[in-house]
Amino acid sequence: MDVCIVGGGIAGLTLAYWLSEKGDNVTVLEKSSSLRTEGYMIDFFGPGYEVAEKMGLMNELRNIHYPIDSLVFMKNDGEKKYDIPYPKLRKLMDDKHFNFMRGDLESVLYKQVKNRVNVKFDSSPVSIDQDDDHVYVTLTDESTLTSDLLVGADGMRSSVRSLAFNETFNNSIRYIGYYTAAYIIDDPAVLSKTGRSFYTYSEPGAQVSVYPIRGNKVATFFLYTYPEQQGHVTQERAFHQLHEQFGHMNWIVPDLLKASVDADDFYFDEVSQVELPEWRNGRITFVGDSCQCVSLLAGQGASMAMAGAYTLAKSLENQTDLSTALAHYEQSLHSDIEALQRSARKFANYFLPDSWWRIYVRDVLTRASVLPGIRKFVNFKTVRLPQ
Repeated sequence: MDVCIVGGGIAGLTLAYWLSEKGDNVTVLEKSSSLRTEGYMIDFFGPGYEVAEKMGLMNELRNIHYPIDSLVFMKNDGEKKYDIPYPKLRKLMDDKHFNFMRGDLESVLYKQVKNRVNVKFDSSPVSIDQDDDHVYVTLTDESTLTSDLLVGADGMRSSVRSLAFNETFNNSIRYIGYYTAAYIIDDPAVLSKTGRSFYTYSEPGAQVSVYPIRGNKVATFFLYTYPEQQGHVTQERAFHQLHEQFGHMNWIVPDLLKASVDADDFYFDEVSQVELPEWRNGRITFVGDSCQCVSLLAGQGASMAMAGAYTLAKSLENQTDLSTALAHYEQSLHSDIEALQRSARKFANYFLPDSWWRIYVRDVLTRASVLPGIRKFVNFKTVRLPQ
């Protein structure tokens, strides 16, 4: 079968691996000129971890893992409030947990498929047509690609979804009230104020984290509430908004904000979910954030991207009829994704409390969650892979 995957991120590359394993002819279209590096550190556990094990990636993931000593929660004056040793956190996930940058995971996956599938950078669809037998994709260079199946793996603002369902981006996007920013700082002065831990300072509706990464650099992560979805935000406006939200803070926040204007990989986006009633349209289907975006508040975006890709590949392998296979794939995951999205929305005010009282409650519950007697009751809602 000839398959065209739009999007060379985690979901698209994972799907390309499994489809090439079963002998399909795969083309991946990626609108960027190269692999993307911007982003933030992710917690990797759950079904994606199982998929990575099946792909034999454990050594590669250990190599990109960041050995953080602990989670440290800070006071505004730079004093430590409390910390949680990282080994205790891993036990909540049965020690099946990694920390790494999203871009590092994409690099690992790309190395697995670059000699097995056709990856076309600087390429994206401008129109899509289909009949009973094929999908026809017209690309930005005006060439046409014909395939048996088209998969949109191109993220929350999927162009495939827009073209396939004749919708605007916002039709399927549910804004849940937050904006986030992340970038890397190459400044010895900032590094000297941190150690080998993940540091977080919280105020009602605003949170900033900083953590060391390879190359003697420091990565940042900002999250704050915002009353409305803003649409496209220029980088200049994003800088201004960060200063509006965090400029009054102490600790090392002034150093972090000052460094933002020189960051080469500045990342800024809304925190939203994708609610797509149907994941297929004829010979077109979706995977990853284009159909199952649970938001960073759920902490499982990369894991679910790999799980969704694996589930789709196995459905295509086990069903002889394409329509039946795509229906089976959707039925296997759709209700679980909806449950994860509901859970993430409920978890939002725990992740980023809106009052000092809620911050106090979060701190108490977070510290208690790793105690031996409490640990067994902590549940990370996830999904099961198909057999």
